[in-house]
Amino acid sequence: MASQEVYRELSKKLLMENSKILPRIWKTICNEEEAAMVNALPAGIPELAERFSRNEEEIKTILNELYHRGAVFDFEREAGTFYRMPRHVVQFHDSSILWDEAPDEMMDLWMEFGETEYPELLELVTQIKLPSFMRVIPIHETLDPKSQILSFEDAAQMLESAQNIAVTTCVCRKLMKRCDGPLDVCLQINKGADYTIKRGTGRKIDLKEAMDILKISEEAGLVHMTENTRGKNNVICNCCSCCCEMLRFATNTRTRGVLAPSRYLAHVSKGNCTGCGICEDFCPVDAIVLDAEGIARVDQKGCIGCGLCASTCPDNAISLSDIRTQDFVPA
Repeated sequence: MASQEVYRELSKKLLMENSKILPRIWKTICNEEEAAMVNALPAGIPELAERFSRNEEEIKTILNELYHRGAVFDFEREAGTFYRMPRHVVQFHDSSILWDEAPDEMMDLWMEFGETEYPELLELVTQIKLPSFMRVIPIHETLDPKSQILSFEDAAQMLESAQNIAVTTCVCRKLMKRCDGPLDVCLQINKGADYTIKRGTGRKIDLKEAMDILKISEEAGLVHMTENTRGKNNVICNCCSCCCEMLRFATNTRTRGVLAPSRYLAHVSKGNCTGCGICEDFCPVDAIVLDAEGIARVDQKGCIGCGLCASTCPDNAISLSDIRTQDFVPA
C-alpha cells in the first residue's frame, strides 16, 4: 500500500472515507508500520508475526502500545487473544482522548473534527434515520409513580446489576473545556469497566461511590445517557450540553438523530407551578419556557425526558410520565 494511503484506509473502515481530518489523527497515533498492522486486524499475534516478518514478542509489544493509545482493542476466543481496531469513530474518539500521553496535535485535530466533519456525519444519521447512538436515562426520583420504569432505563438499577464498575474522565469536557462541570463522572460498567481498568484509564469503584457520582452529576445539571439498546450496557455518561459529543447536537433538527430521548416526557402541574423559572434555566435542551401567565410550558418535541427540570423544581410541580412504549428502546 502506498505511503499515507493506509491512514485513509483506516478512516474508510470507520465509515469516514472522505474525511480530511481523520487520516491526520491516525498519523499522530501510529507510524506507517503500526497503521498497517491496525489495518490488518482482526488478527492474533502469530498471524501478524508471520505477515510482518517480526517475532511474536515484538508484535506483542507493538500491540500493547497501540492498545495503550486507544487504537486497538483485544478480545478472547478459544484460539487465544485477538485484536481489532475501533468499531466506529465515536469509540476511536473516546479511547484515544483518554491516552494520557496524547500529543497536543491529536487533541487539536479531534477538536477540529468535532466542529466540522462530525456534524456532517450526524446529519446523515438523522437524514436516513439510523438508530441513535445514545439515549437519555431519566432521573428515577422524578418519574410519575404510575410509570413502569425498566431495568435498562434506570441508572441505579443498571449499577446495582453491574458485574464491575469503574469511573473515567469525561472525554468530551476534557477535550472541549467549555464548562466547569465535574470531569471524573463517566461511569463504565460490565465490559466497559473491565476494559478501562485493564487499560489503566479508569478506576474501579464500588456501588456506593457510583451512586454518589450519579447524585453529583444531577446536582451539576448533567444528563444521564447510555447506549441506545436494551442489551447489557457498558457505560453511563453524565453529559453537559456545551461539550458532549451527543447532547450538544440534540437541539439541532439536522443532527438530533444522534440522541434518542428517554421514554418519558416532562409534565407541569399548573396548580403547583409558581413561575420561578428554575426549570427553564436548567433544561439542557431549552425545551421549557414560561408562558404569558408565568407558568412553565414544555415543548413536547424538544423534551428529552431527562428529569433535570423535575429534580430542580422547588415546588414539585414537574414529573415525568411515560409516553412511549417499551419497544421504543431497540433490542
